[in-house]
Order: sequence, then structure tokens, then C-alpha cells
Amino acid sequence: MPRVRSFVSRLTATLTAATLSAASVSVGLASALVPQVSEAAQPESTTTFLGVEGEGEPVSALSDALRWDLTQRGRDDGRTMTLAELKLTMGCGEADVPCFAEAGKTLGSQELVYATMTKYGDNWKINLVLLNINTGSIQKEIERVLTPAELAETKMAETAANMINELYEIEITADDIPPSVSEEGEGAEGSAEPEGREPKDSGTLIWGPYEPRPRWKKVGVGVMGGLTVAALGTAIGTGVAVRGPVRKELIAAAEASLEDNKPGNDIDPHTNGDLCVLARAEPEPGAVTNGAVTTVCNKADALATTATVSWVATGVFFVGTAVFTTLLFVHKEDPTVATLIEHDVQIGGAPLEGQGFMLGGSFRF
Repeated sequence: MPRVRSFVSRLTATLTAATLSAASVSVGLASALVPQVSEAAQPESTTTFLGVEGEGEPVSALSDALRWDLTQRGRDDGRTMTLAELKLTMGCGEADVPCFAEAGKTLGSQELVYATMTKYGDNWKINLVLLNINTGSIQKEIERVLTPAELAETKMAETAANMINELYEIEITADDIPPSVSEEGEGAEGSAEPEGREPKDSGTLIWGPYEPRPRWKKVGVGVMGGLTVAALGTAIGTGVAVRGPVRKELIAAAEASLEDNKPGNDIDPHTNGDLCVLARAEPEPGAVTNGAVTTVCNKADALATTATVSWVATGVFFVGTAVFTTLLFVHKEDPTVATLIEHDVQIGGAPLEGQGFMLGGSFRF
């Protein structure tokens, strides 16, 4: 496999290699070519918005509003990759800013904007970050507590615009504020999605393993699976007990009634009738023919009821397990992640002997 390798000065010995593979052919490129390749593939807008991480409807709504506002300003490059997907694809750790910056270079971005949002009493706390790819450092980071009023549907666009203004340290002008729905006109066919972009909810559901998977899906499978096994074990165990040990105990109690010198409580264990019916017969009001046999019969009835309930629960829990297992393998298709996986984008590095560091990558056509 042909390779081209160049070394710069001893004091700054740094090697950047990019490997492009098509079928079984790979070509190495010197680090000087990397900026040219990036510029050729660079989109008009080079800010990649990685969404807002968190749980809840306000989180997804604010994420959409921030993306829409960035697009209106001509900053968003149109990618829909999330921060979690970037970490998985690029192998970055938690809050690994240098790795995020390298990932941004791979994506051809100049800036990464991402946020985390958590519940804060009755309000929400958001941490919004602007990462400069060229410097490899955080350019601006803001933290705000948002009230339910600021997250209302009628105020969401204004809230997003104010946060972007603060993030980029710009003054609010009429041009910076996105037009409201009422300003689009009654006859306009406008929507919350910017022109040239498909609606966010148009992503198709696909089947297959993916990472990272939401924790609640894994917990659901585990809990439902455990309940299914427990219910099935109870159903089988109680059923076997009724037909085994309890049946033998009933026969023994009936045989004992023939040997206790009490003719009035005799129960023939070899009769064709129901031993429990015979034992529960009332020779006089408030009394039974044989109390010992009746006690065993009551025990058997309780176990039989438990077995029936357990079988029903087994069916219900099994359906729940199937549902959560299905959810574990179903997710919305993300074009950006699908493209990165399809082309097997990889980056890595290693120190050189003496001084310097070698950075390499690969991309399959």
C-alpha cells in the first residue's frame, strides 16, 4: 500500500496523515493537503449545532428553536448529529473539548454549538457552549435559568434568539430576531422548519442495533424480563405443588380419617368423588365432615388461584418484554451518522520517537 510521509522541523515534528480508501486502494496525503480538502468540502455555513441534551418536551422544543434561529442567521450547516452521537462516532469522552474540536475538523466545521438542559425546581437550567474549532477551545459558555413562561410556545423563538445573541455577544436588532408565525402572513405556507430542510419529525424509524441507547429502554427490558421469569416460575411451581405434594397430603389426611375411630368424619381416599366436596359437607350448620381434609383442600385452592394469576401475569409481562425489546432496536435514522458509519470515518494518533506526534485518519469512498 503506497504511502507518502513528510516530517516538519525537529522542534515541531508533527505529522498529519489522511487515508482515503476505495475498495482495497488507499492513498496517503500530507498534512499540507488537509486544509485544501476541508475547504473543498466546507459548507456555506460552518457552525454545527449538536442539539440540547436532556429529557423532556421543553428540551426538544428549545433545541428546535435554537437550530431554527441559527439557520435564520445563516450559521447552521444543516447537520442533525447530536453531541452523544458525535462522542460515539469519534470516540470522545465526556466534556472532551480537544476531541470535540478534532471531530469538528473532520466534519469540516469551524464552530460547534451544543447545550445541556436539566430540571431546576419549577424552572429549567441550560448550559450553552460555543466551541471554536480553529483554536480548539471554548469561545463562549453561558448558563441560564429559564422559567416556564420563557419556554412557552409563544416565547420559545424569542428565548432562543436572546440566547444566541448572548452566546455570540451581539446586540439585538430587528434582523437578528426570527420572524414570528403571524408575520409570515395568512397565505404563507411557512412552517417551523427552514427552507430546504425536511421537517425534523420526518425521520424514518429503522430497525437495528445502535449506540447510545436510552437507559430507560434497557431498564424496561430488564425489569419486564425479570418479572416474566418470576411470574413463570411462580406459575409452574404452584401448579406442580398442587398436583404433587399437596395431592399426597390430601390422600394422607383422608386415609388418617379412616383410622381415628371417628366414623362420622371418614373420607374414603379411593372414592370416585371429589374428596374436598365430601370433606366440606356440613352434617350440621357451621361444621364440616372432616376438618383436616378441608384444611388441605383450602391450601390447594389457594395455590391453584396463585398459579392462575401467575400465568396471566406471565403473559402480560412477556408482552411488555417484547415491546421494550422492540424499542431497544428501533430508532430514527440520522443522515449524518449514517453517512459517517457508511464511509467508516476514523481518526487516531500516536507519539513519534523523540519529539512530535502523528495524527492519522481514514475515509472510505
